[in-house]
Amino acid sequence: MARMTRLTFKKIISNGFLAGAGVCFLFGTGVTVGDVALRALADKNIPGAIEMTSLSIGLGALLSMPVCYAKRTHVTAKLLSELSPNRFTYPLGVVGAIASTVFAALLVWIVAENAIGKIGSPETTADLGLPIPVLITLAALSLAACLVAALAGLRFALRNERDW
Repeated sequence: MARMTRLTFKKIISNGFLAGAGVCFLFGTGVTVGDVALRALADKNIPGAIEMTSLSIGLGALLSMPVCYAKRTHVTAKLLSELSPNRFTYPLGVVGAIASTVFAALLVWIVAENAIGKIGSPETTADLGLPIPVLITLAALSLAACLVAALAGLRFALRNERDW
């Protein structure tokens, strides 16, 4: 029962991140389509359309990253695995998981350091006037979720791929 609850919790979190990413991608697509349609039909544009699209697509990518790290879907090394199944699966899986964890940690460190440096800054985005410190903090939090997911992927690789 406890395992089922844990798996359900993980699935809810994973689906939440993917749903958030999907909403961001759909929003960015909708803004782009709306902007193009308005330009064609009424010779007007949506104010801040490029910025809205860029921010929403970027946030969508950030929100999908933790799921990729946790499921380790971003790592493919099939050539050696196809040549000799079971021999390379574990070592390549562990190396990939370690590389992912190090990369995620570096991203968190760089963006979090930038977010801390921007605290209290009056900077805003050019078109929409959104506060830069809030946006960078949101990115840092998303990347922190990536690090947690990468650590979970590493734990999975070390514990569950030993069948070679």
